[in-house]
Amino acid sequence: MPQPNTDDYTTPDQASRDIRNLSYAEHFIVWVMRTAVACAPECRMIHREFSHAFGPHVDAGAKAFERVLLVLSRGTRPITLARPGHIYLTHDELSLVALFSAAQTGDEARCLAHARWMMGQAAPEPLGAAAAELSGLLARNSRTFRRVPEVIPPESCSGVPVTLHAVS
Repeated sequence: MPQPNTDDYTTPDQASRDIRNLSYAEHFIVWVMRTAVACAPECRMIHREFSHAFGPHVDAGAKAFERVLLVLSRGTRPITLARPGHIYLTHDELSLVALFSAAQTGDEARCLAHARWMMGQAAPEPLGAAAAELSGLLARNSRTFRRVPEVIPPESCSGVPVTLHAVS
C-alpha cells in the first residue's frame, strides 16, 4: 500500500490519525465500527469484509464483533466515530485501535486501561474480554495489529500540546 506524503500534514497529530497509515486489522476495526453505526450491522459490505478479515472463522468473527458492540452500548461515555470514508481518525477511534492492539498482544493492563476509558463508569472487563476474543480471531487469519500506537495529545489553541497542572 503506498504511504501518504508526509508533506500533506500540517501537524504530527494528523499523520498519526491518518487512516492510510493503519494495518489491515486496524483499518478493519475502524471501518467496521463506522459502517455498523452509520448503516447497520446487517450491511452486505460488512459481511463481505468479514470473510476477508476472518477467513474460515467468519461466523465466530461476526458473533465476536456483535459482542463488542453490545458491550460498548453499555458504556456511560459517548464514543465519537467519524463517518465512513473520513480520512482522519477521532481520538476515540485511536483508543479503540489501541484497545484491540493491547488485547491481541496480551498486554492486559493496557487493554484494561483503554477499556476503562471507553466504558466510562461501566465495568471495563467485559470490553477487554470481547476485544481479546475479536482480536484473537483476526490473528488466526494473520490479521495483526501493530504495536500499541502512541496517542499524541490534542493541541491547545496556541498549537502546543496541552499540559495538565495540579491546582491547589
